[in-house]
Amino acid sequence: MSKSNQITPDFTEDLVGFMVQSMLTIVRFPKATFAMVPLSKSEERIYGADVRIESISPIYIQFKRSLAYPDYSSAQFIEDRKALKANCSPRTLYFELRAKKPKHKDFQHNILFNLKNKLDKAGKGKAFYTAPLFLNRTAYLLAVHVSSLLSWRPWHWYRHDPFFEQTQNILTQTGSIRFQNIPILREHIVIPPHAKVTTHKHRYSYLESGKEICFHEPTILDNGQNLGQTIYDFLKFRDGQPNTEMINLKESMSLLEDLSENIVSQKNISSNDQIIDRWLHFGEKLWKEYEIYQYMLIKLKNE
Repeated sequence: MSKSNQITPDFTEDLVGFMVQSMLTIVRFPKATFAMVPLSKSEERIYGADVRIESISPIYIQFKRSLAYPDYSSAQFIEDRKALKANCSPRTLYFELRAKKPKHKDFQHNILFNLKNKLDKAGKGKAFYTAPLFLNRTAYLLAVHVSSLLSWRPWHWYRHDPFFEQTQNILTQTGSIRFQNIPILREHIVIPPHAKVTTHKHRYSYLESGKEICFHEPTILDNGQNLGQTIYDFLKFRDGQPNTEMINLKESMSLLEDLSENIVSQKNISSNDQIIDRWLHFGEKLWKEYEIYQYMLIKLKNE
């Protein structure tokens, strides 16, 4: 494929992960019974003791960055979209699947797909790709900065709604969490892996609005959600409790064993490890081997 008119973003996938994490973990502030935290060995200082955790629900994210081609490009996937009657104007964003490394048993995409299927079957958690609908680093950083300023106003804590503006309401004293109203999270597309692959030579494409998603084999997919709506649906509260199905930490080993099958060897796990240590080990393995991030909605025990 000719790359002569390819538009490449001037930031990395690591930056995307850092920026999204800074917004997702706002649910830890101010003090609350619930917390959304990254969960791997490198983050174990956050919540490293089983005794503090009552229940959990995992979420797995593969951060991507969007590249683009203008609608007049001769790129094959642009031609594919036109053949499918999908819009390409003024330009189409996309990301590619990652190639399998020699030491990997499977493609990163299939690992994420398997996680999603197992979580869907268990009725707990989520797994998906997310990518910003930005191509410029300065615009991306500015959008995150402005969202942070609008979303976190500690001087309004003594109001019923500490975030003051209704459209920026993240966490209230009644337990209301409205991530769908954070502007920057609306600017990230979410695409769940929809099928297994036998090669990495595929891509997902979409408009700058996040609509008209295609997978290039090619086929048109249902419109994806934005990240804010996805997290809101995952976390939305009723009567101070999240609607998402959570699992008691002590009962979570069967789910962990199912998720980690063919990824983490049980030989590497000490029988003396606490349950949370095993989740931490799994999160570290996913991150180091496949760059899939494990987050966890955690309910803390009342002390």
